[in-house]
Amino acid sequence: MLEIKDLRLSFRTPQGIAEVVNGVDISLGAGRAHGLVGESGSGKSVTSRAVLGLLPTGSIATRSGSIRYDGRELTDLSEDTMRKEIRGKEIAMVFQDPMTALNPVMRIGKQMAMPLVRLDGMARGDADRHSADLLDQVGIRQADRVLKSYPHELSGGQRQRVMIAIALSRNPKLLIADEPTTALDVTVQAQIMDLLDRLRVERGLSILLVSHDLSLIAERCDDVSVMYAGRIVESGAGSSIFHEPSHPYTSLLEEARPRLEDPPHTMLKTIPGRVPDLRMLPAGCAFQARCPRATDECLAPVPVSIPAPGRRVVCVHPLTTTAEPATVPNAEAVAQ
Repeated sequence: MLEIKDLRLSFRTPQGIAEVVNGVDISLGAGRAHGLVGESGSGKSVTSRAVLGLLPTGSIATRSGSIRYDGRELTDLSEDTMRKEIRGKEIAMVFQDPMTALNPVMRIGKQMAMPLVRLDGMARGDADRHSADLLDQVGIRQADRVLKSYPHELSGGQRQRVMIAIALSRNPKLLIADEPTTALDVTVQAQIMDLLDRLRVERGLSILLVSHDLSLIAERCDDVSVMYAGRIVESGAGSSIFHEPSHPYTSLLEEARPRLEDPPHTMLKTIPGRVPDLRMLPAGCAFQARCPRATDECLAPVPVSIPAPGRRVVCVHPLTTTAEPATVPNAEAVAQ
């Protein structure tokens, strides 16, 4: 359903060009959930927003690659076509913070009805009834009261459910959820994710879930792509990546994940260092400065290994290996 191939994006900054997305490949099948995971600054949100063309075009320095949805090349479409035919209608997005995504001076009912009236030609009364039905589907009681409310009058969980209802209002086939539970407590987080799982089954939705929460990704996603410094360093089935990671970065992320079985006051593990400056990426592997397995070989073009069917890892020293590694062909972007 969604096929991203060799996506590259760089942005102008006052300090120079930042290579934010560097040769990203992601494949998402119909009815499946694909997790995109990595630390803050890895390029996850930029990648997801690129699918819908929601990038600040004035600051883009270079853009290349392919984004195909249901066989249709999205990068060739005009802004007007994206707005009328793709955004909301085919692909919808749930943003990280509903308080900033929702219009603070507009009632919920008007925000929900607006795209239905303007883009689908629905009568306002029909749009209001459809909105109330959507709120009921996402578990909001007293839909009439919520439709008359402003965003600040709702709880965080209610606002996120409203965002999901808006995203579903035009019956899309693909839902992009960018950190949909970050601002919520753990109980509401579980409720929101249970809701997305239920909607995926009931509606046949495909979901691209963007998060830095490994537990969330491991529990909810069929497939996973691990992103670091704008590059996919490991990808494969979610059931195996965290159980037997191949890239040292994936392994360290897994080790840093909090666990309920740990004794109280256990010191959380961390990954030394930080994500490199995207304006000055090192030659070879971008993770080398933080990697305990790094050698001088990591300064050269990075090989791609296939440690298991459906798995792919970009690393000189993977934790699991294959007999026939292949080198990434583009030496200027050596670790996609």
